[in-house]
Amino acid sequence: MAVRRFLIPSFVAILALGQLPSTANAFGCPKSMAEAQAAIDKVLGDMKGEMSKQMKAGGMAAEFILVHALLDDAKMFLAGAKHNHTKPQNQYDHARAIAKARAAKGSAEAADIYHFKVMAMMPKTPKMPKMPKMPMKK
Repeated sequence: MAVRRFLIPSFVAILALGQLPSTANAFGCPKSMAEAQAAIDKVLGDMKGEMSKQMKAGGMAAEFILVHALLDDAKMFLAGAKHNHTKPQNQYDHARAIAKARAAKGSAEAADIYHFKVMAMMPKTPKMPKMPKMPMKK
């Protein structure tokens, strides 16, 4: 009887402790960093498009550099978040990792918004439709 009183609560405690997330996961560091990386990758992908090439060539290179500055800030914040997450001294470092990851996501989203606004300011140059080739009469 005494064995049951000891074993059952011990077994339940072991199961409960095994189900608890680690400190890093409890804070959500990996999720926050993944969201920030996805936001950075989205902007980088958008900047490889045809409009961005026209933006550089069309006299808007300074605005393009400002988009890059926001992206560089985002990358810097994300690197700091990864550092705080991989080498934590305590739970405070995990909290800082989340704060830096969210700041990185915010900078990336700001770069995306600014990039979109700058592209909207570009002068519209209509493209001529391709004319079908007509057979030549002899």
